[in-house]
Amino acid sequence: MHSGAAESEYSAQNEFFEEPEYVYLDVNKSLDYLQKNVGKELAKPQVCSKTMRLAIVQKGPYYEFKTMVRSLLVKLSEDGYTNLPAGISHDFDYDDPQTWKNIALSSAGSCVELVADGYYSADWSDEKWEPEAQKLRERIVNSRDIDILLGMGVATGVKFADPALGIPVMIADSASPESAGVVGPGKFSTKANVHVQKYPKRIAMAIHNYHDILGFKNLGMIADRSEDIQNAQSFRVIMKTAKNLGINFHYCLGDIHDASNPRSQQEFIRCRDELIDRIDALFLPVFDGTSEKKFFNYIRPLVEKHIIVISESKIDEVRKGALISLVEESFEESGRFEADVMEQIVDGRRPETINQFYNVNLSFALNLKTAKMINWKPPFELLLSVVYLFDTIDFS
Repeated sequence: MHSGAAESEYSAQNEFFEEPEYVYLDVNKSLDYLQKNVGKELAKPQVCSKTMRLAIVQKGPYYEFKTMVRSLLVKLSEDGYTNLPAGISHDFDYDDPQTWKNIALSSAGSCVELVADGYYSADWSDEKWEPEAQKLRERIVNSRDIDILLGMGVATGVKFADPALGIPVMIADSASPESAGVVGPGKFSTKANVHVQKYPKRIAMAIHNYHDILGFKNLGMIADRSEDIQNAQSFRVIMKTAKNLGINFHYCLGDIHDASNPRSQQEFIRCRDELIDRIDALFLPVFDGTSEKKFFNYIRPLVEKHIIVISESKIDEVRKGALISLVEESFEESGRFEADVMEQIVDGRRPETINQFYNVNLSFALNLKTAKMINWKPPFELLLSVVYLFDTIDFS
């Protein structure tokens, strides 16, 4: 275990990209876009110079990924760039093999075709992820039957935001693409043929918000030993932000990034127990080592000691007992943003010439049951900005 004083261990060679100041612009608030639009009369099919064959890759599933991809496919269909099967449910799961096959068949001949066997996922397993990613890279380079790749999350950005693949690569929902080394700073991509959705200064802003609301003085974080994973977890961004706010920052490093591996879960528990007497809040980043099954068991000792548990943008973890998370009000908007980028690429624009900044309404997910257990009463002003409010803990 280490305290903030150990920041000096990280020398200049490990400096992360500084993000410049950006102006935040609100997008229009989305209602239930999918429910409203699936099944409506769609635009006439676009006339495209060529069909682009789409594959999608993710290290593992998230509720947010499902919502975003559904919204992307619906907008592509609405705008005439692809065809969805007639009568498809508004809450379809694209990662269901039969659904993917049906969408792929329906999209044949349109501007954007889904490759019939073009959905790749490792179910969050490191053991599966490396060979799966390598298999996809080799397919892109050698078989040339994929024309555009959509990657979900920062792990896909690390693997596939590579001009050498020779096809447009879009990375969506990447929490910290600059600090993770996925792409350099700026409005436009620093890599040819790569486009990365960016939330300007999101992590630093989130820490400011959590501190203003919760008033903690000793913030803990469990980070991976790998510097690459630390970058994906915004480890140094959080460390620096805490220091600037006068927060004591305590951390523990462990081999935690593969939640499917029992060792990662054991490492989380070891670090939790090392930190528990020195912190009043714990920040859970991506790849935090916990398993979705029985999530509350991992954080129960923290809650019992009235320690605040903050989740990085995970509604599911709040549903299962984390106190709070700063999240998007509407993940449909993110999917529509990606659809717009894809349509521009199909129409001939290069990915690196398309604005990467995605300005979005952020709100909170909050668990009232957890708040009661730690004897914390949420201020009325916070409750007004909560979109996802839970009054029980999901132990499933």
